[in-house]
Amino acid sequence: MNKITAALAGAALAALSFAGTATAAPSTTEDAHIWLTVTRTTADGVTTTGNLWLDCPGQEGVGHPHRESACTDVDAANGDFDQLPGTQTAFCSNETVAVTATAHGTAEGRPVHWQRTYESDCHLTLATGHIFAF
Repeated sequence: MNKITAALAGAALAALSFAGTATAAPSTTEDAHIWLTVTRTTADGVTTTGNLWLDCPGQEGVGHPHRESACTDVDAANGDFDQLPGTQTAFCSNETVAVTATAHGTAEGRPVHWQRTYESDCHLTLATGHIFAF
């Protein structure tokens, strides 16, 4: 098992161990962090998957290319991906290829297990902002 797979497996197990505390308030400063694996999968005859780690706060220049805005959005939504502020504008092509976005991990000490399918990358960006822009 390579290091990335081992790290993702460890993160998944850690997220599952928090399953009983979904409504509990963070108890320590460490719980207030955001640790998420975000994935986007498109199906256009060939499945393309992107997988990225979002760690807030994290080391500058490592991981998510839009870390600051993604962290701000997750924080503003209190870790509820259905409440993300999204964006008013997005670069959109004329192609309509469905894209499924997922997020798994913890945000503010609570587990996150979220998945939605959008009509296109454009709809995904409008709904979720820069979290899945990688």
